[in-house]
Amino acid sequence: MARQTVLYLHGFASSGQSTKARYFREKFKTLPQVEYQAIDFNPTAQDFEYITTTGLINRLRQYVLDHRLGDVHIIASSYGGLIALHYAHRFGGVERMLLLAPGLFWLSGGLSAEELKKWEAAGAASVHHGAFQREIPVRYDLQVDGLRYLEPVPPPVPIVIIHGQDDTTVPIDHSRTYAAHFPDHVQLVEVGAEHDLNGHLDVIWKYVQSFLLQSTAPKVAKLRQSFSCDNRAKGVEKPLVHEAVDIE
Repeated sequence: MARQTVLYLHGFASSGQSTKARYFREKFKTLPQVEYQAIDFNPTAQDFEYITTTGLINRLRQYVLDHRLGDVHIIASSYGGLIALHYAHRFGGVERMLLLAPGLFWLSGGLSAEELKKWEAAGAASVHHGAFQREIPVRYDLQVDGLRYLEPVPPPVPIVIIHGQDDTTVPIDHSRTYAAHFPDHVQLVEVGAEHDLNGHLDVIWKYVQSFLLQSTAPKVAKLRQSFSCDNRAKGVEKPLVHEAVDIE
């Protein structure tokens, strides 16, 4: 079997040493044919302070080029899912993606209009970063840049999404609508969980083995049709959920 490369993209205010990143590192040690790399998008507090979605997409691109990686398989969590989708859509070089409670489009951090105004006026807003264990001021540039990513992109490769039914950070309805709109390219697996999914790592690992590491043949043609997030209300009456898993 040809050697495969798996990249893990962490979520917002997380790191390459998160619970999921460390779990995958240990699991992939048992698979010598797989090279696993967890990218750290915020190696310093300053990187997090000046974070933007476009900046992370470009950072991922530079990482792939610097390490001379061929086609990769991606596991991405939450905000990392947004980065993964736009990276694959823009640059290609991705075989398959396993997305965990992904942000499919920019959500403005779930902030209200009033909170966004305060953020803009101040120029920065404090966010607790788990890896640094402290508050870090995040520049409003993140929101300005995020407005470029208000629409989901069509799936550029086969995708499995695992999403918690009780997720209040990234509502599961977003994933339901996305899977319903692209039933031939996206499989949604629902689990009884909130956002972090850390209680369901065994289920995630099953999909790493049964889906992510399988060869992609033939490759899915890149989709070009538009998909507005407004379709979640009017384009699909009954979201297609490919599989529901109740493990609580």
